[in-house]
Amino acid sequence: MVINHFTATGIVFNLKKQILMIFHNKLKVWLPPGGHIEENELPDMAVIREIFEETGIKAVVIPNKNDFLLTDKHCRELALPFVILLEDIEGNATHNHIDMVYICTAINDELVLQKSEANDIGWFSIEEIGKLNTFENVKKEIYKANEFIQKIGVLEDK
Repeated sequence: MVINHFTATGIVFNLKKQILMIFHNKLKVWLPPGGHIEENELPDMAVIREIFEETGIKAVVIPNKNDFLLTDKHCRELALPFVILLEDIEGNATHNHIDMVYICTAINDELVLQKSEANDIGWFSIEEIGKLNTFENVKKEIYKANEFIQKIGVLEDK
């Protein structure tokens, strides 16, 4: 039997363009904060909740919409994930996470370690990400997210 869980992950940038990472208790690697989407929860709200629960950081999703003007009183567009990944958790395709990865910006910088979730927490430069013990796909998605925020200029000084 195949089990699929929907998850949401936040690649969170602060104003110094550093990336928020946690050292995951079970996996023993550095990862962006995230977790399971709860029943009846919207993915873009789940990522904000998970970021705060795991790190104490209040964040906002960087808008990523098609702006097809489909919103009316019965329908609205949600923020699009930066990428959606199918992650094989057990390595045998029996337990998958359909991970909606959002790019976010931090409202505050003060970290609050949630010991039930992580052994460590920190802000890392893009150069430091390359040296962290994490999965190669995580590094690649962070590099792509960094390229995206540079392209749209979301963290540029006003």
